[in-house]
Amino acid sequence: MCCGRPMCWSRAATSGLAMGRFIRLAAIYRLTPANGLPLVLSAQRLTADLSSRTAFHQLPLAMAIYKIIGRQLPYRGTGLALQQIGNDGLYRIGNVTFRVVPLGELPGGHRYADGYKRTDPVIRWSGNLFPSFSAFLLNAVLDRVLGLWCHEEGEDKRRMLWANIGSSDPRFGRLLTDAITEEQGIAVDFRYDEGNLNHGNVRDSRYVIVSGFRPSETVAAYLVVCNGRIHLYTTEASAADRSHPLADRFRESVGAARRLLRRFGLESDVIDRGTVVG
Repeated sequence: MCCGRPMCWSRAATSGLAMGRFIRLAAIYRLTPANGLPLVLSAQRLTADLSSRTAFHQLPLAMAIYKIIGRQLPYRGTGLALQQIGNDGLYRIGNVTFRVVPLGELPGGHRYADGYKRTDPVIRWSGNLFPSFSAFLLNAVLDRVLGLWCHEEGEDKRRMLWANIGSSDPRFGRLLTDAITEEQGIAVDFRYDEGNLNHGNVRDSRYVIVSGFRPSETVAAYLVVCNGRIHLYTTEASAADRSHPLADRFRESVGAARRLLRRFGLESDVIDRGTVVG
C-alpha cells in the first residue's frame, strides 16, 4: 500500500462499507477540497496519518478508511479528522464526540444486534443510536448530527415539501423498515432512545437518499421518515418560481423521490398532495 505513488482513496472507500457514497455526498455539500474528487493522498501523508500499522488494524475497517480521508475534508481551516479519546471506545470528529458500541452491549433482540458488523460497528451519539459508522457519517452529511459541517462552509439545502401520513399507516411502516435497493436509494437508519439501550419507548427514524450517491449525480435529495411524516429535502436549485408545479421546479429531486415512493404506494400522498414549503 505504501508504494510511494499518490493513492486515490475515493476508489478504496467505495469498497469500504459505504465510504464511497459518503465521499460523493460530501463533495456535493462542498466538504471535499476545492479541487474536488478524487481525493488523492501521497505515501508521505499516509505514513503521517497512520502512526503504526497496528493502530490501523485495530480500527474497524470503515473507521480506518475514514481516518485516512478525514483530514482532507475542510472544516474551520483544519479538517474532519478522526481522533481517538482514551481507550473506552470514544472518538471525535470535528466538534462531536461519539462512541463505538460493542455487540456485547446490545440487549438480546435489539434491532441493531441483527446484522452487527465489527468492520462497521454501531455508534452512539448522545441520545441517538446508529446501526453503523457509515450510517453515522451519511446522517452527519445530511445535517442531522454534525450540522456545522454543512451550514458553515457547505452547500445550502431546502425542505421542499412534507406530508403527514401517520405512524399507523402500513405504507409508512414499510418505508420506515423495509430494505431499500441501491437502485431506489440508500436507507440511513437511526434511533432515539435517550441514551438507554433498554428504553421501552424508542423513536426509529430513517433518511432515504434518492439522489447524490451515484457517480453522475450533482444534486443531493433525501426523504426524512419520522413521526408519521415524510419530508423531502434537496440541494437542487429551483428552475422556476413558486407559481410553477414542483416537478418543473425540482425535476431531479421530484423524479427520484417519485420512483421510490411509488413502490410503497405513497407517491400521490407525498408529491401530489403534500404541503409545499420550498
